[in-house]
Amino acid sequence: MEIVKTALTVYAWIVVGVLLFFLWRIAAFYEQASGKRVGSRFLALPVVLMAAGVAWYSAHHIDFVGQPVGDLLLFAGGSLLFLFSTRLVRLMTGEK
Repeated sequence: MEIVKTALTVYAWIVVGVLLFFLWRIAAFYEQASGKRVGSRFLALPVVLMAAGVAWYSAHHIDFVGQPVGDLLLFAGGSLLFLFSTRLVRLMTGEK
């Protein structure tokens, strides 16, 4: 059962990584096509924080819940990702 749990965890984080890659490419394309400064380089910070959270949990062989350090890294990365994507949507839809 441990193998299945590990495989599903790896699969889920690969999907998250692919989605982050597409978000980065969309932001870079919009920045280039519109000439507006989106700051697609700043997406690296949430990616690093989330990767650090995943690495922390993986290194300690603990489930992905209930550990303050890992949870804080994942929360910070997710919060910054939310702010970045909200800003990108507002820029792309023309909202002020």
